[in-house]
This record gives sequence, C-alpha cells and structure tokens, in this order.
Amino acid sequence: MYPILPPGSFVQIDESKNKAEEGGWRSEYERPIYFVETRDGHTCCWCTMTREEIILQPHPLSPVAARALRYPQEAEIIGQVVGVAIRLGDWRPLLDSSTSSKAREVLN
Repeated sequence: MYPILPPGSFVQIDESKNKAEEGGWRSEYERPIYFVETRDGHTCCWCTMTREEIILQPHPLSPVAARALRYPQEAEIIGQVVGVAIRLGDWRPLLDSSTSSKAREVLN
C-alpha cells in the first residue's frame, strides 16, 4: 500500500472487521485497508470480494500488481488496518544537494 503505508510501517489490526466493505468512498484515504493472509505470507491492501475470489488491490502508485485469489482457500482477511505508526528516521529525500536545479524543476 505504498505510499499510504510505507515499507516497515507498524499496523494495528481490528480482527472483528474481517469482511471487505463495498464502495461509497470519496477518496483513497477513506477506503478501508485490510491485512490479508495468503499462502505466500501477509499483505496490506484494498480488497474486493466476489463469490469465489478475493481481489487484492494495491495502491495505484505501488509497483505491486493486483491479484485475484480463491477465497478462502488461498487468501483470507485477518482484519482491517485501523492504526499506523511509521519510522521517520529512515526516510531519504528524493533529491540530494548535488542534484541540479534543472532536475528539481522537472519534478515540480
């Protein structure tokens, strides 16, 4: 869920909210993020349910592709992410001081 949840974030999970909610969000910040257990491990993502599948949807800026897995055989929602703590000491600016002002203008 990068950039909403940077790698290494600590998440608080509400296990009572283990069913994916449907629609009605005005922004990506209102849409619930779920902690999902798969055969390959765990992931945080947006979820959409069909009768037989759970679709794991990453943030559009994330390099991770969406996945459709059989539910509950291949993936199960453990709970909804209700709190996040991130480390501030490990971040790095996109540009260092040696980057030219012309390169900075391109990013703005």
